[in-house]
Amino acid sequence: MRWVLSSLSAVVLLGLGCPASSQSTKPTTTPTTKPAASAPKAAPGPTFTPRAQIKPDRLVWAYLDGKRRAMDIDEARSYGLTIVDLADDWVPYIFWAQTPGKDDHKPNRYMQTYVDLANDRIDVNGARLQKGQHNYHEVYGIPPSLSVLQRRFIEDDKKSCYRKLDLSLLKDEYHGPVRVTNKANSRRLRKRYISAKAQFKKARRKTRGASLEQLLKNKRWQKVALKYQKLRWQYNALVLAHQRMACEGIYGRRVPNVKPGIVTWAVRNALRRFERKHNVYGWGMIFQNTARALGRTPRENNFESLKRAIAERVISAAGIVEDGTRRSRYTGADGKRHQVHNLTKEFGEAAWRGLGLTDADKAWAWIKGKRFDRRFMVALKLPKLPEYYGPQMELKAVIDRGDIWYDLPFDEKTGKRRAQPRTRLPSLTLYTTYRDQKIALVRWRTTIGGWQKEKRGNQEYYKYKISDVGARVWKNIVAGPVWVPPKKTPTTDLVKFRPVLGRSQRVVSQSSFGPGYASAYGLVAAYHVTPRGHRDNQVRTHGTVNYMSVRNGFSHGCHRLYNYRAVRLFSFVLRHRAFERKGQARLGYTHRFEHRGEEFQINLHTRGYFYELKPPMPVMVLEGRIRGKKKKPYEHYVKKPTQLYQEDLPKLQGQKKRGGSSMKQDQTL
Repeated sequence: MRWVLSSLSAVVLLGLGCPASSQSTKPTTTPTTKPAASAPKAAPGPTFTPRAQIKPDRLVWAYLDGKRRAMDIDEARSYGLTIVDLADDWVPYIFWAQTPGKDDHKPNRYMQTYVDLANDRIDVNGARLQKGQHNYHEVYGIPPSLSVLQRRFIEDDKKSCYRKLDLSLLKDEYHGPVRVTNKANSRRLRKRYISAKAQFKKARRKTRGASLEQLLKNKRWQKVALKYQKLRWQYNALVLAHQRMACEGIYGRRVPNVKPGIVTWAVRNALRRFERKHNVYGWGMIFQNTARALGRTPRENNFESLKRAIAERVISAAGIVEDGTRRSRYTGADGKRHQVHNLTKEFGEAAWRGLGLTDADKAWAWIKGKRFDRRFMVALKLPKLPEYYGPQMELKAVIDRGDIWYDLPFDEKTGKRRAQPRTRLPSLTLYTTYRDQKIALVRWRTTIGGWQKEKRGNQEYYKYKISDVGARVWKNIVAGPVWVPPKKTPTTDLVKFRPVLGRSQRVVSQSSFGPGYASAYGLVAAYHVTPRGHRDNQVRTHGTVNYMSVRNGFSHGCHRLYNYRAVRLFSFVLRHRAFERKGQARLGYTHRFEHRGEEFQINLHTRGYFYELKPPMPVMVLEGRIRGKKKKPYEHYVKKPTQLYQEDLPKLQGQKKRGGSSMKQDQTL
């Protein structure tokens, strides 16, 4: 069981996160009499329990000085090693069923679903995956299991089509981004490339066969050469991307027959899947990170995936969160100034070195032949944790709302969108207090509320969804939270198309409610309530499946995080704050509704798996910087400028009788 393994691994940490100090193997007593002069005897070396005497449930594989040996788990602890779980049934700390050292076992219903998704067994709807289907859920907070990565290494090693691809274009150069999303865009790019190629050939004739490098240094022809270089790279990047994805199997069983350089819906959808497979947060277009992934060999990409998967487990085992997004300084017990380190990077690199994963070839040699479908615990020597760490840490979150626009996002007369630029974007900063110092550990991009569609009666309006300002607390952390849709939610958000018996049909969008990574609250959420009275205004800090919205989008008032960051954050909080494990919260919710003449019904049976922080953790939401003319948000509904509303029909009919030709609608209700 996972909770048994967790209780074993956690003892290695000081409190709930620190690796134990190394114990000396030298004698600690001093002789009372001075021995006769003789050659000094060597100190006895460390002794280990023989492999045959170690019970299976106590066996760990210790990696010391690049060598692997079997050890008893207590022996590994005594040498200051951290126990890391590499088995296929690993889950993050928030999904554990029991707190190490406590008798509070309560099963989490989503735990097995998480494991099945990580192992390519089921899809987001719970249906079993067919042969050849894969989950690429790392960007959603669920990294692949090591068995899945092992299969990727093996399958890619067998493919001969990779040898026909010249990846140097994407590996050595970058002249993007390639913002091509459809056939029309890609055809225009192809025409521009053909034109630039003709001009380049003309320049070569004029310069008696000068090379591209020579023309780039020629002032007269430099502009022509630069244009050709850029468009050639972009066109060939599209060609190579299609070939690469076809070879890699991203398209699935049917590879679309498209002309070179042409982007169809199938091509762009495959590019999105490629990005998700290789942990690229993108739009299905070739930006720099996508180009890098396309330019690496399959083994190199699998190596990167393996490193990330192991690092996530190391981060969980060590109970750390610092990722280099804040490099604050503090005064230590020694009176010196120290900088907050990028612990996730340092611990990850230490783990890779300890396991001998220094390059892609060594990673392939390490992973093949191993069995991750059963207990697989390793013991690693990791860096020492900072002095401000402890079993209980004084933590606080500060959310800056950034630039705020309360003005209407469109012109009232024409309906044209108005520019509302934001240079200061919303952020969440996690602090700890140590020796009367406020130390920033991480600072992450998040979201705030804005203009959203909302149903009133049978029609949609705009409504400004505000994010609460001021002091709040996180009282409850919910793993695998369930979103209960408000009554005013547009029905378009409650249904989706899904293949049913070979036909695409509208069904209830169960995955949007949760529990699961695709729910509105993602994998984990914390509830914002007032410090006194614990009033809940439905604002949450949570993960999100809509990861691109975290960069510059808006929410309905909640503060979204990438799912993997939300998992790290709340796992860290639970490791370093006192809490009571409440377990699965029951819910009996039924909602019937009609959408486009069809009737649907939503049934929800749980709110998620609850932890109650004791005491609650303080959160401060800053007002931000109010921009624009309006200094307070609209409290009423606002009509869409291009939509005709039923209540306006009598007015329009009366105007026609009077001979009027136009009428300005009231925007607010």
